[in-house]
Amino acid sequence: MSPQQHLIDVRTPAEFSSGPLKSDIAPTINIEYQRISQLPSIYAALGVTVQKDDHITLYCRSGRRSNIALQTLKEAGYEHVRDIGGLEEARRVLDREQVERQLEGEMERAGLDVGGRKEGEGGGGKGVEEEGKGKDGKKDERERELRKLLEGLKALEE
Repeated sequence: MSPQQHLIDVRTPAEFSSGPLKSDIAPTINIEYQRISQLPSIYAALGVTVQKDDHITLYCRSGRRSNIALQTLKEAGYEHVRDIGGLEEARRVLDREQVERQLEGEMERAGLDVGGRKEGEGGGGKGVEEEGKGKDGKKDERERELRKLLEGLKALEE
């Protein structure tokens, strides 16, 4: 079974009631940071089994509580836990990642790999930049623009 994605808001239930962040990776679950060690039983009550190699994303209002929850889960043996910080920072991270996934999907549908080459081309093959002289000029231009946008988003992560 491949690892699952989990998105956890560790704010208080009152804070959570003001609205969780939404993402295409997983539904947001509210588990207060003091109760994060109960994560397996909380998910089990929802019919979900959490494995130690699942990918767990945490956030809170300011980033302090999610960092505490991250340390607790790491100490409990969870391998892939990340803290994306406070609410505004977390919103930016989730939005950027969603756009990246959408762009990667567009690039795959356009026949490009994530590196920007047509599928089946090696590193020395004719790249998309050299194309566009054929009858599909608009398609080639779109592919170039998608690749530039994806590269820009990846550069923001560095």
